Amino acid sequence: MRTEHTLAYDSPAANWLEALPLGNGRLGAMVFGGRALPEGAAGGAREHLFQLNDGSAWSGSPHSQDLQPHFSRERADRILAETRRLILEGDFTSAHETLKELQHRHAQSYLPFADLFLTIALSGDQGSPAAADHAGYSRSLDLARAVNSARYEVDGRTVSVEAFASHDPSVLVITVETEAPQGLDLTLRLDSQLRILRRTGAPTAGPSSTGLELKLPSDVPPSHDGGAVEYSDDDSLSLQGAVVAAWEHSGTEAAADDGGLAATGARRAVLYVTTETTFRGLGRQPEGTAAEAAHAAHKTLATAMAAGPEALLARHEISHAELYDACSVTINGPAWAGVNTAQRLAAANTHPEGPLAADPGLAALLFNYGRYLLISSSRTGAAGARGGTAWRGTPANLQGIWNHQLQAPWSSNFTTNINLQMNYWGAEPTGLAPCAEPLFALIEALQETGAATAREYYGARGWAVHHNSDIWGYSKPVGHGSHSPEWSFWPMAGLWLVRHLWEHLRFGAPGSTRLDAAKADAAKADAARERFARHTAWPAIRGAAEFALDLLRELPDGTLGTSPSTSPENSFTAPRPDGSNARAAAAESSTMDLTLIRDVFLMLGSLAEDLGVEEDPVLAEAKAALSRLPEPVPGRGGRLREWLADPEEWEPEHRHVSHLYLAYPGDTPLTPALEAAVGTSLDGRGDESTGWSLTWKILLRARLHQPDKVSDLLRLYFRDMATDRGGQSGGLYPNLFGAHPPFQIDGNLGFVGGLAECLVQSHRTSNGMPEIELLPALPRELPDGAAHRLRARPGVEVDLEWHDGQLTGAALTSPTARDVLVRHRGTARELHLEPHQATILNVASFIPAGEPA
Repeated sequence: MRTEHTLAYDSPAANWLEALPLGNGRLGAMVFGGRALPEGAAGGAREHLFQLNDGSAWSGSPHSQDLQPHFSRERADRILAETRRLILEGDFTSAHETLKELQHRHAQSYLPFADLFLTIALSGDQGSPAAADHAGYSRSLDLARAVNSARYEVDGRTVSVEAFASHDPSVLVITVETEAPQGLDLTLRLDSQLRILRRTGAPTAGPSSTGLELKLPSDVPPSHDGGAVEYSDDDSLSLQGAVVAAWEHSGTEAAADDGGLAATGARRAVLYVTTETTFRGLGRQPEGTAAEAAHAAHKTLATAMAAGPEALLARHEISHAELYDACSVTINGPAWAGVNTAQRLAAANTHPEGPLAADPGLAALLFNYGRYLLISSSRTGAAGARGGTAWRGTPANLQGIWNHQLQAPWSSNFTTNINLQMNYWGAEPTGLAPCAEPLFALIEALQETGAATAREYYGARGWAVHHNSDIWGYSKPVGHGSHSPEWSFWPMAGLWLVRHLWEHLRFGAPGSTRLDAAKADAAKADAARERFARHTAWPAIRGAAEFALDLLRELPDGTLGTSPSTSPENSFTAPRPDGSNARAAAAESSTMDLTLIRDVFLMLGSLAEDLGVEEDPVLAEAKAALSRLPEPVPGRGGRLREWLADPEEWEPEHRHVSHLYLAYPGDTPLTPALEAAVGTSLDGRGDESTGWSLTWKILLRARLHQPDKVSDLLRLYFRDMATDRGGQSGGLYPNLFGAHPPFQIDGNLGFVGGLAECLVQSHRTSNGMPEIELLPALPRELPDGAAHRLRARPGVEVDLEWHDGQLTGAALTSPTARDVLVRHRGTARELHLEPHQATILNVASFIPAGEPA
């Protein structure tokens, strides 16, 4: 058996999509690995770029949501009423234009923070040639250790540069070493695309340091909207921050330009880098100044330097392993140790049956990489140097925690009509439930800002969020009055987001990531789960249900529905009075609207029963409304209707499949008719699409038990993006970042959930008993492998082994005594699980008579 835990390359990164990511949930770095400086540079000099990010470095402030335009109740009601009237009359194009009047501005943008340039050359060696990029060069990212390394030779002497992002304290640690007796010349400088208020040095006597005090923009519009980056003299409208770097080395300090650092004759140097901002929590007003942020950053560095690199690395590896080792998947295949990962991907793509047919281990590598990326970009942490409450984190955005552009694609924000949610689909089933805490913190913040939006725009109770958000909890419909309602008008994001709270409970959280820890204090775990259910999940789900109830309208046939209603980013064909057709997006009762509302009402009822609050008045309203919601039904061409009236599709192969939410991530029981309609809809959409869309389709095909179709989609997802195919055609960049294109991390993170869903499914129940299905959709390209500690609802750990596509071993472990129904190959067996005891499955009992074992 083989494991896949390393990305390896034989030359430095030529661009950002070849660089390798480090992160601790707060501090991110893209590591380029040391490009050779031009000929004439002494000592084989290389410049190592570390492009830095801070998870809290966003434009704007909570005031961004309060900017003009404001909507009076009368104006908002007039726009909605007129839109509904036009829809009822069948004038969809006019309804489309009228609904634009309800748009606000835009959510704020995730920003690059700073760049660290470290130049390394042999000391006193004026005659050596310029470094060659491939001369004894290697760089790698060890996913299991979360350590980045680069090694190369200059005049036969080895230089190594190793980096990791310590979680607590939050510091990037870079160690430079050489065996050259004369040592190295080192220069370090910092720069930033943000407004630099001041360049700083060491505040007191001690280790040399350099830093930048920064001001962040008050407004950054999306790149697709045009518009300039704006700064404000009003400090309440934006963040401030600082980046500080310090080092210790065995050489001699030298004169440096531009406030940087320089040393000569160093055989070993350790650099410590940290960032700090005036961010005080999701949805909260910033506090403090750049100078105060710099002071806090220096305190963090002092803590790190007192510990030393060896102790920091040891703690870092333990902290990372607690999450990374919580689950594993191994796929057997050819050995690729040390081979350039980009070349490996390219070589696999030459196979006539697809990349995974040539190199099945790539699937395990991408699974491990996706989990690594979520750990790196979405973690809670200890209190910062300025004290206060612990860092609850910021969720993984469209690019995780990494971004190098002031106006990144789609603002690198939280896109809440699929992408933010997809980032977390793999968290619960692969032991990364703690990484969802920043998402839960955002949901908490959105309930406050979303309540104001629900009142202002709809006169509704509860809370509403539209299709874009940011760390300030932005919740209004975006668009500046000029964009299509197909994406700007969609007030249902809150109903989707609360499903993550619900799934957290269904998977048995918030218990420990390890069953042995839960065993030590089962009562404490039960109490934690009850607190989460009562104080986190219940108010959020109840508020989402309140908004849904006030959004629903009685339709002429007595049923309840939504109007105006969109299906995220999709549109339909609307007839004009002259007989021609136009594109429109707003109608009555999209299937996704109704599915989300039904979901939330059912969650509310189940949770009310668990908490003993069945008399809650909102629950009574929800129960009365539930029976009046139209059921999803097949429509035109056997496909699942996307809107109740089943209009003709404008773009039949559209990337979004929002109407299929009921199959995944929803868990609507699929009758044969519904299952056929979901499959026919997927067939109609086609396979080709963006990276994240391919991932969603993988999950849907897995739910339909269609491994051959999963294989077809995997073949597309593992394409090499070195080939420009144009359009919305996904694949993988050289550093294995997923392509929309351009880069979006949701495909990487969603793939984790996709592979897990192919191996274990647990969303069904049978007569109230949890049902766990093994290998429901194993792709043909992955015939041999193993998985350990996958999670199944309701908190069961599952170990699997398979050979030649057949299950050869399985064990289930539960923190509590329970009965489960285990299903495999059409056969179901009841299994009793004792607490914390692995129950070995009798695989032979699942093989139908007459079939080979």
